Formats: sequence, C-alpha cells, structure tokens
Amino acid sequence: MKMLLDIEDDPGWHSADSEDENANESSNYSVGQECLDRLAISLGGNMIVPVASQLLPAYLVVPEWQKHHAALIALAQIVKVCSKVMIKNLEQMVTMVLNTFPNPHPRVRWAAINAIGQLSIDMGLDLQVQYHQRVLPTLAASMDDFQNPRVYNFYVRTNLGSFFLIGKMLF
Repeated sequence: MKMLLDIEDDPGWHSADSEDENANESSNYSVGQECLDRLAISLGGNMIVPVASQLLPAYLVVPEWQKHHAALIALAQIVKVCSKVMIKNLEQMVTMVLNTFPNPHPRVRWAAINAIGQLSIDMGLDLQVQYHQRVLPTLAASMDDFQNPRVYNFYVRTNLGSFFLIGKMLF
C-alpha cells in the first residue's frame, strides 16, 4: 500500500487525454499495483480480504488525497482476483467508493470511477441489482466534471455505460 502513495500531483496529468492513469508515475507506484495483484493471487481472498477490509477504510479517514487514491486503486486491484470473497463485503465497498466521488482531488475522483467500474465488472449483477439506486445517481453526477478532462474522458471511455444499459434492462 505504501508503494501506491508514491504518486505526484503533476499538473500535466489533469489535462492529459490518456486512459493510462499510470503515465509518468514512479516505478514504485506501478510495482505496488503489481504486488497487490500478485499477493491477491498468491494468498487468495480468504487471506487478503480481511486485511484489506481493515486497511482500506483507515486510508480513507485521513486527509491526504494520496491515501484516498491508494485505497481505491488497491480495492480495484484486489477485487479483480478476490471477487468471490469480497462479495460478502459488497455494501462496505460500495459505500467506501461512493463516498469518495465528491472528493476535491481529481485523481481521487478518477480512482473512484475506476473502482466502481471494476466492481461493476467483477460483481456484475449483484452490484447492479442491489445498489443501482445509489450508484447510478452518483455516476450521473460525475458526468459534469468538465473542468478535469482526464476524469471526464475516463468516465466517458470506461465501461460504466454498460452499468446504465444493464440497469435499464433490469428496471
């Protein structure tokens, strides 16, 4: 997790029109993501999810945007591998991610969109059926982040449109 904190607030990042959030990041940051992925694969959900369930909320109660960002990136990395175990904590995860959407820092908002997108992929219908009434209004409100092209473009380019489409088909 500490490696994910090795992230700079580069002014060029905010206006970049790239989907690659890691562009111009340190090797520590990239290695941190890879390590989390490998740990989740090696240890499995039964080992990593209890630790993550304690560590991630602790990162979100402090004022530093870097810790908020790291918690969201870690959640997205872990859920890719441990979704079957994390489904038990779906409400906690959804609440954690949705609470970060209004964060004043664009990189945290980017990471929140990334996390909800990954939850949508890996938790699929469980997320959409149980939490559409909370997720959809939050996503719709984030569509007007025009002053931050990177965040807005990422929102538009991600698979979150499928969340809306499936939501319409279900309801």
